[in-house]
Amino acid sequence: MNAALRAALDQGYYLVLQLINVTHGLLPFALRPLLYRACGYRVHRSATLQGGVRFFHVGRLAVGEGTLINRGVLLDNRGGIRIGRQVSIAHDARIYTMGHDPHDPDFATKSAPVQIDDHTVVFAAAMIMPGVHLGEGCVVMAGAVVTQDVPPGRMVGGNPARDLGERRCTPRYRLKRRFWFAH
Repeated sequence: MNAALRAALDQGYYLVLQLINVTHGLLPFALRPLLYRACGYRVHRSATLQGGVRFFHVGRLAVGEGTLINRGVLLDNRGGIRIGRQVSIAHDARIYTMGHDPHDPDFATKSAPVQIDDHTVVFAAAMIMPGVHLGEGCVVMAGAVVTQDVPPGRMVGGNPARDLGERRCTPRYRLKRRFWFAH
């Protein structure tokens, strides 16, 4: 394939992705599952992805039962994101699966999937970096930059994130936030 055709196809893909992101924010909640299926996302019917969530790719996204992803969250699903049940992700959080190798002379891209286990809480403006696994019931504090796996039941915060101690409970809550016109 010649370079001009490849560039045109790439540009077309990004325009379609932008259309998906705009459409997601405009669709009433009841119609969003149709968009998710068309994009190849596996989103449980009881999960809530509010308007303003941005996707970086079609496919490569799984969201479990009862999970709540607030507006402004960026889901870089190019390398794959798997989010468990009853996960709460606050506004403006960033989940990255791809980046560049600063040590490579060609600045090559590298990717690794992100996994977020059940009952995890990610507070506002936190950043989860490629390849990170957030264990069941862990908590990521606001603004934290998580570059390493977080064991189950641990709380982390800071940049880079460091262990702040144990979450002193075993979560059993069920998030029940469904909005017809969440924005």
